[in-house]
Amino acid sequence: MSDADQKRLVLAYRWFTEGWTVDIDLADTLFSTDLVTNGVPVGIEGPKTRIRERLIGFPDLTTSVERLVAADDTVAIHLMWSGTHTGAYGGVEPTGRRVTISDLALWRFDGDLVVEIRTLQDQFGLLKQIGYLPDSVRAA
Repeated sequence: MSDADQKRLVLAYRWFTEGWTVDIDLADTLFSTDLVTNGVPVGIEGPKTRIRERLIGFPDLTTSVERLVAADDTVAIHLMWSGTHTGAYGGVEPTGRRVTISDLALWRFDGDLVVEIRTLQDQFGLLKQIGYLPDSVRAA
C-alpha cells in the first residue's frame, strides 16, 4: 500500500470516528471547497451540515468503521452508525427509537483533499427502525 493510500485511509477513519461525533471542524482540512456529493456541489459546509442534522436527530450517535479500502485516488468506506431518535430528523419528529444503520461511501481525492463523495445509506432500514414506515411494509 502506498503512503498516499495509507494517509487517505487514516483521514477517512478520522472523519467517521472523530468528525461525526467530536470534531466537525475536521471537515475544514479534509474536504475541498469544490466538494461534490452525489452529483451536487456542496463545498465544505455540505458534510458539516449533514452531520449537524444527524446529531440533532441522534445526539447519542456512535459510529463503527467496518471496512476501509483504498485504490488509486479513491477510498471505499463501510460504516455502521447507531443512535436514539430523540430529535427531529429528515422531517420526522422524534420517536425515541434506537437505530443501527449501514452506510457505504466512495471518496475521490485530489491530493490530500476529498473532491467527490458518492454515498449509499440504508434509508429504508432507517425509516422502518424509527417507525415512519409500518411493519407491514417490506423491502422488495
